[in-house]
Amino acid sequence: MSQSEHDESILQLGAWEPHIHAALTELIRKHGVDSPDYNPAQPPLVVMDCDETLIHHDIGEAMLRFMVTRRRLKTDRGFWHIVPDKMGRDAIQAAYKAVAGRSDGEVMDTAAYRRYRAGLIGVYETLRETDREQAYLFAARMLKGLHERTVADLVEEVLDYELDRSLGQEEIAHGPPFHGMVVPTGIRVYHEMIDLLRALDAYGFQTWIVSSSNQYVLRALARRLNFPEERCLGIELQLQGGSMTDRPEEPWPIGEGKLEMFLDTVGRSPVLALGDSMNDFELLENCEGLSIVFDKGDEDMVEKAEELGWLVQRESLSV
Repeated sequence: MSQSEHDESILQLGAWEPHIHAALTELIRKHGVDSPDYNPAQPPLVVMDCDETLIHHDIGEAMLRFMVTRRRLKTDRGFWHIVPDKMGRDAIQAAYKAVAGRSDGEVMDTAAYRRYRAGLIGVYETLRETDREQAYLFAARMLKGLHERTVADLVEEVLDYELDRSLGQEEIAHGPPFHGMVVPTGIRVYHEMIDLLRALDAYGFQTWIVSSSNQYVLRALARRLNFPEERCLGIELQLQGGSMTDRPEEPWPIGEGKLEMFLDTVGRSPVLALGDSMNDFELLENCEGLSIVFDKGDEDMVEKAEELGWLVQRESLSV
């Protein structure tokens, strides 16, 4: 075995598969500050996805469910047009109006609340199965009408709740005509990814996180990791008078838009790219060094990775 297969002085092995750990260690040694070719004016770049790559579960989805469940929505000024008419807009709006202005204790067990919650969360779940781009935009647009100061407080509240919440599943009760569903609970940052971020920083790499979650909660998470928030790219909504509109800034960091946003912002290709789904494919394809795919059930992505000779981390990292 090579030295890199045993050397944990650069990067702890943890739950990395040994050949992937060896490849990461070798890449850090080859391109980092100890390399004779290292140029501090143009440090080697790394790009990674957030949801199901840096963290377990999806922070954008978690925020949407938090906002719906807690009724933290600003429903005036055309909010309901965010919901496609064919997905039960009128029924969801009517159910919401029936519980608006009442305390949680008064409404949680009502049929109207169950209808509103199952209907609105169900819109996202349906879109996620049929049109992922529209699903991610829908989740971000839940912020429509909220002032940017309110959003700044809200993302901290979401993170406090989800980071402390048990990892598992929750049943969203049905509210006829809307079906119930089971959704994930809690988020955690993978220990191995925290260690990787630290190692990359120590060896002079510049790491970027590109996500289809909203940029506000993404950057709030980065601050908790002592990661530079300006190197986090997510869906950003245009402002009007300090409040969020439903108009996302382009390009949207979804699929090919992730690569477009990264190159527009950074201007160079990375030597290391990490992702878990076809939503990350173009980012990984653009990598000039090592591309790593986390197997989280996206069979198309795993098949593509194997076809292209990318590495696939099949074992779950530790939380």
